[in-house]
Amino acid sequence: MAKQNLDRLTPLERMKAFREGKSYDRIPCMPSIGDHAATVLGIKVSDYHLDPRLMAAAQIAAYRLYGHDSVGVGPGSTGIAEAIGSVVRFPAQSTPLIEKPLLAIKPNLEDVELPNPRGSGRFPVFLEALQVLVETVGAEVPISLTLGGPVSTAAGLRGTEWLLRDFRLDPEFAHTLLDFAVRATVPFIQEVARLGVGFNIVDPVSSGSLLSPRHYIEFAALYQTRLISEIKAAGASAMLHICGDTRRSWVHMANTGASALSLDNAIDLAAAKQAVGQQIILAGNIDPSTTMYLGTPQDVQRDAKRCLRDGHDAPAGYILALGCGLPIFTPHENVHALMNVARDLGRYPIDPARLS
Repeated sequence: MAKQNLDRLTPLERMKAFREGKSYDRIPCMPSIGDHAATVLGIKVSDYHLDPRLMAAAQIAAYRLYGHDSVGVGPGSTGIAEAIGSVVRFPAQSTPLIEKPLLAIKPNLEDVELPNPRGSGRFPVFLEALQVLVETVGAEVPISLTLGGPVSTAAGLRGTEWLLRDFRLDPEFAHTLLDFAVRATVPFIQEVARLGVGFNIVDPVSSGSLLSPRHYIEFAALYQTRLISEIKAAGASAMLHICGDTRRSWVHMANTGASALSLDNAIDLAAAKQAVGQQIILAGNIDPSTTMYLGTPQDVQRDAKRCLRDGHDAPAGYILALGCGLPIFTPHENVHALMNVARDLGRYPIDPARLS
């Protein structure tokens, strides 16, 4: 199904106006396409993850099909740990996962080498794919890299259960490991930033469903702030996404220096708007599973209207998006339905009466 583009602006023009506080045509919409792009190109997910040309081609095909407002690739929460030495498995039709954490038996971190930003793990795959995206569609749409935050990288090296124990029983080692995670990520960020792309930081293991507010402040927020500071020093910006219930961490998340907060569908978007909507751009939070994957286009329209009702008037800005990544085998018609809501009901001036 070919994209029916009724937009007045390109995504790049729209997002530039959005960030600069100028007028623009409609609400930005970012469905977090990710691995779903493999289904658009008709290839295996594992092939997508291991071949930079297929990765870029799939993302370009998805963009041409849907016309969403951000195109990107990235190792997600596993990639930095993989580059350091954790073993990652690539299922044929599913997302890569850590199979063997490098540091499950706690070693001396001095014996672990920092990764080569151009040569370790799949770093070369993402650099090449980003280069193709920048050259092919970068004049039309913002390009971004998605990579894991410090806590999720540390979990990919140590194992999530062991890391959570370390937070309680050996906080000194936990801090050392998180510091190492940041130092391992920064050179790759600097390499990617030279391409002129943005960043999405995903840190699911720092979720309020796993960490207490005290541990979030002590461990997660401290190193997320450091990482985002390095991204800004490299001349780029970063959206921050943390899965699950983050209600008790919103203020601290907003204080990390992130350009926007991507919010899980587990939380109340209107409540987040009241808490931090004056301070930072909010993005979210359509249910990726029940609505996008299992639902109908009518379900997508209902959930998207709910998000527009709750978020469109956020003082610092609002992006229509999912509560997490798009499930791989989401029906294409559901993504079209989401984009249609953005183009119709999200066109300015937005009429609240049409969102009921």
